[in-house]
Amino acid sequence: MPAPLPLLPFGPLAPRLEVVSVDDHRLVFLNGHLTARYPCHDKGTERILVTQLAEVLPGPDYYIAAAFDLHPVTLSRFRSQVRHGGAPALMPRKTGPQGPSKMTPRLQARCRTLRGQGLSLREIAAQVSRGTRSISHVSVAALFHDQPAPPQQPDLPLEAALAIPPDQPPPIVLPVGQSRRTRYAGALLLYAALGQLDLWSVFQNLGAAAGPSRLFGWRQTVANIIFCFALRFHSIEDWKNGLRQDLGVLIGEPRGPSVLNLRTKIKALTESVDPLSFSREMFRRYLALEPVWEGLYYVDGHFCPYYGQNPTPRGWDAKRRMAVKGHTDVYLHDARGRALFFFSQPLNDSLARAIPGAVEEIRRVHGPQPFTLVFDRGGYSGDAFRFLQEHNIGFITYLKGRTARRRYAPNKFQPGWFLFENRRHSYRLFEKKTRLRRVGSLRTVVFLADDGQQIPVLTNLAATSRAAKVVHCLRLRWRQENSFKFLSENYAVDQIVQYGAVPETQDRLVPNPKRKALQEKVRLLRQQMQARQAQLGQAVEDNEESRRPTVRGLKIAHGGLRREIAQQRQTLARLENRLRHTPGRISASQVDRTRALLIEDRRLIVNALKIAAGNAERMLALRFNQTYQNPRDAFSIFRGLLQSPGQVTVLGPEHLQVRLQRPHSPKVAGALDHLLADLNRETPRLLGNGPLLTFELGAVNKNAPPRIG
Repeated sequence: MPAPLPLLPFGPLAPRLEVVSVDDHRLVFLNGHLTARYPCHDKGTERILVTQLAEVLPGPDYYIAAAFDLHPVTLSRFRSQVRHGGAPALMPRKTGPQGPSKMTPRLQARCRTLRGQGLSLREIAAQVSRGTRSISHVSVAALFHDQPAPPQQPDLPLEAALAIPPDQPPPIVLPVGQSRRTRYAGALLLYAALGQLDLWSVFQNLGAAAGPSRLFGWRQTVANIIFCFALRFHSIEDWKNGLRQDLGVLIGEPRGPSVLNLRTKIKALTESVDPLSFSREMFRRYLALEPVWEGLYYVDGHFCPYYGQNPTPRGWDAKRRMAVKGHTDVYLHDARGRALFFFSQPLNDSLARAIPGAVEEIRRVHGPQPFTLVFDRGGYSGDAFRFLQEHNIGFITYLKGRTARRRYAPNKFQPGWFLFENRRHSYRLFEKKTRLRRVGSLRTVVFLADDGQQIPVLTNLAATSRAAKVVHCLRLRWRQENSFKFLSENYAVDQIVQYGAVPETQDRLVPNPKRKALQEKVRLLRQQMQARQAQLGQAVEDNEESRRPTVRGLKIAHGGLRREIAQQRQTLARLENRLRHTPGRISASQVDRTRALLIEDRRLIVNALKIAAGNAERMLALRFNQTYQNPRDAFSIFRGLLQSPGQVTVLGPEHLQVRLQRPHSPKVAGALDHLLADLNRETPRLLGNGPLLTFELGAVNKNAPPRIG
């Protein structure tokens, strides 16, 4: 049952319109009362009803059209047809030829008799055509479309039955031993990591659904979203460039969904699952699988530009170095650069104002244990510092507002080091205290960079935390920036998935344009007065005392100029009085500067799945690197392995074998072989509860390129 539409936004007595589908009928409710009931297939009645409602109800066309799942342009076209041709103009018409059919019952019986004799369609059409009556072989073929086709052996493995519930895995109905080749076989490795993250249980507990459909349930919808970006498709629309038959193997279907079908499923999935609840549950899974090192959380904002036509709020785009339309997402990472959680800031508030919300989300999962926040200068705020100290939360950030001329003598810096990830990091440090207004005295650690720059670090951690550790924890914030870059380039987290917007309900104050105009008039008038006063002073300087020995004579000689200055002084006094009584900020609705907030429910659920896919890929890449032993290119190598071609073979009713093409590099093949052996011991399953997946590498490539040297 679809959710009720919001109230019409133009008055307290606006009607509430709801359209509900029950079985094979649609019910129309107006203010909670049943108004109409008609079969779902009766398009004529629906067109007449929606046109009458558009003529009677005092609402915009887009609201009424949305209730019936129509486009506003379609409703406008219906109303135009009624004005010109009345209600009969809305009735669906038969497509194709409008005259009587040439295939009479007698002619149809003869065609079937000739078909029984073994004649082809073209031979039958030639025999029944006479004179002006020409029958094509297409018309003859239409007679036999309704006849049931003889049963055939299906030739596609992993083909799903048509009457299975949407939340159940597709059964394998093919004989054992048949196989199907796909160029995306490497992506099936993600099922092992997704099973460790318990992604499917999270959706099931939240009541996920993908609408009434016999194909592509919520499990397959979730898998399609993950594979769309794990295989480096640039967007949902880019999904059309994939091979649908090969993509269908990944979800146990003959073919993958189309872009339109996938978007419809995403909409239904979002209506059944709260994106924020899903992100919180996945946050718990991430911490349960790998705890946060030293309770260290990195918080920062990531701006996502918007290029649509809606008047959305503006934010600072660091890439373009200018304020553009868009919104900001606040992300939480750990010290290893793993994305844990994110929430949206549609009004683009500062990072300091987002810190209380980030602390609340961390407390939900981390518990009462102490933790530390690390952020850049965007979160520098006395109010934020007081909030963190009141809640006994540590923080590390850069000291803001320190002039570059304030430098300390090099002999004050002492060497220090910190061991992290089996590597020793050395710094030259100088520690002091900095007193902030209404905050108190805070610990400041200044470290000397390689280029000689002195960088101050502000923290409220106790002296037991070594200065080198404080500095290194702050420098690890670049892993969060690298994560932003990785997620943007590979998973497109800054894309707009949907373009709908709603007017902003919260009233806000904007600069008063009248006050700005008055200030401009005052400025210009003062400039004119200063110019005339300078002219009068120059006249005093150039006065010939032999002609005008007194000031009175000088005033009489320049009386016109003095009168102009007096008039301007009176005008200036009136403008300044009006300026004092003109408010500096007024409501945005008074000057028609209202904004629109983007509808982000689908984007939030898609981005949460992108983060889950990125973390799943990271988990597998780290396990791959345990044997590969080269962290510099392990992630890029494993990214290519996800797109390895292979063959999926049915070994049993609940068992699939995935044979990947062996990489040409012996080192990569050896590391991948060890990873597949580990994954087989974990018994991953297709779609979480589907057939068991077993991975293996193929034989040595016969067409391997010859080695040179």
